[in-house]
Amino acid sequence: MYCTNCGRKLPEDGSPCVCRRQPAQPEQQTYTQPVQPQQNYGAPTQNFQMPPQYYAQPPVQYPVQRPITPVHGVLKSFFASPLFLVTAILFSVNLLFQIIASLFPQDPAYIVNQIYSNLPYEMQFIISPGDLYSALSDAQSGTTVGTVIGMLITGGLMAAAYWITYISAKNPSVPAAKTAGLTIMKVFSIINLVVMSFAEVLCVVLAVIFGVALAGNDYGYMDEMMSVIFVFLIAACIFGFVVLIFEIIYEAKVIKMLNSAKNAMLTGMVPNKASIFVAVICFISAAVSFFSVFGDAVLYGWIRVPLGLTSVALNVLYGLLVLQFNKMLKNAGMAR
Repeated sequence: MYCTNCGRKLPEDGSPCVCRRQPAQPEQQTYTQPVQPQQNYGAPTQNFQMPPQYYAQPPVQYPVQRPITPVHGVLKSFFASPLFLVTAILFSVNLLFQIIASLFPQDPAYIVNQIYSNLPYEMQFIISPGDLYSALSDAQSGTTVGTVIGMLITGGLMAAAYWITYISAKNPSVPAAKTAGLTIMKVFSIINLVVMSFAEVLCVVLAVIFGVALAGNDYGYMDEMMSVIFVFLIAACIFGFVVLIFEIIYEAKVIKMLNSAKNAMLTGMVPNKASIFVAVICFISAAVSFFSVFGDAVLYGWIRVPLGLTSVALNVLYGLLVLQFNKMLKNAGMAR
């Protein structure tokens, strides 16, 4: 036998070869992999390092620091003013009165009696007291919980918008007030525009249908009364369209004002003046709400009086805020 490693003849006594390799060891166990030539370019293999992959790292983006301008100071002064603080407090109190009034609704029988006591004698035969009582009862029982939950969500968000804006404007360590509150106000203005427009259109359509139904029937001796009711419904439809147009214009101008103020808080650019039309509508709404307070007190009870009075005060404050905003811009030489 011969050594498989060196090729020498093995001793006859079975001792290992002089190259000290066991003859029984398989050949593949002594195989050593040759060194790859590309790893030996003038440098030891163990010291070779791959270059860092700089291209694989995403670029670092740093936030853009917007310059602070005098516009930020004017807006901070406006939103930190005592008038804005009173508005935030009064809005929260008004929300509380709304929830209380919803939790303690008036007895439907009392409402029906008040309605029938103020109707002409001829019209008392058209509407059934029992049907009206049932409709009011179903409406109160089915909407009380939903109304309270809706007020807590929508009213709570609006109240939070006022307080976020005021607190951030009052904070001396922050150079500019936060825009989150204005964003919430703008969203609710858009929602309010859509809902009120739909409600106005629905009321007008129902009034037209009811008027056509009255005009197509023969009421005999009550024809003159029905003619008066029909004319009244037509006038109500026209008035509803006029109110709808004014509401659309009002909400559109409010949204424009909020957008201008928000953009000024973000960029430091001079905002546009607030619309005087909005202030006029607020003062008119305050006057209408003041006269409706007494009607609500008679129809729904005196629990609605605080709600009505705070609504009147809020409309007045909204109008005053518009005027104060324009005045502060004018005093700072930024009116345009």
